[in-house]
Amino acid sequence: MSISESTYYRRQHVTGHGCVLVSIKFGVTPDNGVLVVKRLGLNQDDAQIQFDVERHKEEIIEGVQEANNKYGGVLQVQEIEVVPNDYPKEGQARYAAFQIAEHVLGKNI
Repeated sequence: MSISESTYYRRQHVTGHGCVLVSIKFGVTPDNGVLVVKRLGLNQDDAQIQFDVERHKEEIIEGVQEANNKYGGVLQVQEIEVVPNDYPKEGQARYAAFQIAEHVLGKNI
């Protein structure tokens, strides 16, 4: 498993029919909801998100909450980055978000 750390914690998840980069910044969830930032490639001009971003946000929040419940954590999702031309399958973002949160909570135990 490869998780990189910066301002964001990132985890790629690729299967035969789905591809997604889950990128999470932990902090305090804003009152108006999780902020979504588009992550574009150097020569990428089209910033139109090509998947259901609301479902994506929900899955990430659910995955983090699942890890919080399992490990007694209190992580909150402040911000996520999305790659506009990803094509996630249902459940992929939740799985990757759980793994990221599990990693972060494990480091802080």
